[in-house]
Amino acid sequence: MKAAFLATRLFSSLGMMAAIALLTFALIDLVPGSYLDELSANPQISPAMLARAREQYGLDRPFYQKFAQWARGAARGDFGYSFVYQRPIRELVAERLWNTARLNLTALAVAWTLGLTLGLAAAAARESPVDWAITGITAVMLSTPVVVLAIVLLAGAARVGVSLGSLLLPAAAIAAVWLPAIARHARRAIVSALDAPHMLAARARGVSRTRLLLVHAVREALNPLTSLVGLSAAAALSASLPVEVIMSWPGIGQLTFDAVLKRDIFLVVDLVQLSALMLLVGNAVGDVMLHIVDPRISGT
Repeated sequence: MKAAFLATRLFSSLGMMAAIALLTFALIDLVPGSYLDELSANPQISPAMLARAREQYGLDRPFYQKFAQWARGAARGDFGYSFVYQRPIRELVAERLWNTARLNLTALAVAWTLGLTLGLAAAAARESPVDWAITGITAVMLSTPVVVLAIVLLAGAARVGVSLGSLLLPAAAIAAVWLPAIARHARRAIVSALDAPHMLAARARGVSRTRLLLVHAVREALNPLTSLVGLSAAAALSASLPVEVIMSWPGIGQLTFDAVLKRDIFLVVDLVQLSALMLLVGNAVGDVMLHIVDPRISGT
């Protein structure tokens, strides 16, 4: 049953990625103009050269033929050629992928560490000024767009002299997107666990509140919190795209912005596919962790 479930998930993921690629080609095809149209203003490039380039790269074909051309190449491990960078896309993405992965992993580690700490502190001090302060701060953070957070962090870093090329600033901006949600879910899950009848019975038997909070309540809260892992990975990846552009971080987000702006269609499709793949992997990791925390969940 588990093998069948995994096979089903794999085929559905492949089908979803193929549909995303086809839709991306269709949307790009709806926008008038192309990368080569910008080159037509250069008097050194003749119309005949532009026509040959369109035929060579398949830019004069319908979107579904472009998709078929791209799919055949992708099946062989050839993800196309970047018009703008004049390099194979596989090499171009490989240079930047680790920067985005490192940024998102750092941001997630910070968000989960601080979010769980704040949620635990709020649950421990329920209905106290500490709880109210944490609730207020997280509410403000939830309502603040990531672009505004990135700009504020840049302005603050410039004042205190923090290096703008470091990992600290973009990781902090991305972590701030998901940290308040983790803190609020952690507080809710821990409070719900503490109010359960068997917890109240254990308290009546003399089990200390500290042990109930740090051992039993936290353990019971892991199940609902683990389900957020995939969502937090997706949120971090989505937030990293504008943050990388604003903070000039040399990752996939900056590359995607340049590719869309300059109509580098095959690079755009490959980067959209990479983002979809990373989201699917994040969700899969969340499912695996949820099964580890609660083996009763078979994934079926």
